[in-house]
Amino acid sequence: MSAEIILRQRSGPIITIVVWAFLAFLLGDALVRGAWETVGRFGPALLLIGWIAFTVLWRPALIVGCEAVEVRELVRTTTVPFARIRDIRLGSTVAIEATSANGAVKTIRPWNAPGRPRRKTDSGITGGTRPESVDSHPSFRLFQRWERAQDDERTARRGTGSGPTVETRWNLGVIGVTAVLAGLVAVGLI
Repeated sequence: MSAEIILRQRSGPIITIVVWAFLAFLLGDALVRGAWETVGRFGPALLLIGWIAFTVLWRPALIVGCEAVEVRELVRTTTVPFARIRDIRLGSTVAIEATSANGAVKTIRPWNAPGRPRRKTDSGITGGTRPESVDSHPSFRLFQRWERAQDDERTARRGTGSGPTVETRWNLGVIGVTAVLAGLVAVGLI
């Protein structure tokens, strides 16, 4: 059994850590200066900013398992079994075309999934555009797992209306933490 693969933009965690370091510096400076009123008033806002950076940039991901891909977005998560995937298109964005139990086709374009950069030209040394193959795409491992699942006899019936279904659920924890922090910021502004 293969381990899960977590695919996300490379810049997301880096930018989040930079934001957290800046916010920690601001909070630490206020603590060192003994500005407790400032900490009490602006601490929740700094926490909210750090939480939003995490939620928007770090948390979204494609979690590729052996039998399904989980598309984790800002406020919802969709689990798509490989047996329900009709096509995966890899470009500057990732598009997953899935079939529901009633036969309807839905295209899922994951938020912040790792895609190929839009720039396709080089410095001119080799004469213009570089040929870019699918296997150099940041989300190619998703494509590989899906192809392996297609070869497996368990997925020979894909798209026929049998087997597991596509499920979408709300990320209640993320929504709840955001609401609590926003409430604390609102109370601090009063």
